[in-house]
Amino acid sequence: LALKQKKLSRKTKGSKSRKKFRKNVAKVYERIANSRQDFLHKLSRKLVDESQVIVVENLNVKGMVKNRLLSKSISDVGWGMFVNFMDYKLRQKSAKLIEVDRFFPSSKTCS
Repeated sequence: LALKQKKLSRKTKGSKSRKKFRKNVAKVYERIANSRQDFLHKLSRKLVDESQVIVVENLNVKGMVKNRLLSKSISDVGWGMFVNFMDYKLRQKSAKLIEVDRFFPSSKTCS
């Protein structure tokens, strides 16, 4: 992706080769998005098949993205999409998805 973006930046604006390369870079982005979505579908299916109730923490993703060291990794994961996938798959199975507040002291309760 980085190599293709670098080559794209060196093409002259408005040229035919730049338009072709933009489509090429868009295909790479689409492939990355599809592979991420495929992984999230498979992981959510595995978790849903193994359990009746899934409990997830309600994370402040917007606040976490403000951290410049972690923002790229956090954005790349797709947590919201993962929770949505689990939610609809659990509904089909008539199981439960429980969202817990991020300030809930779960580690103190369980120990």
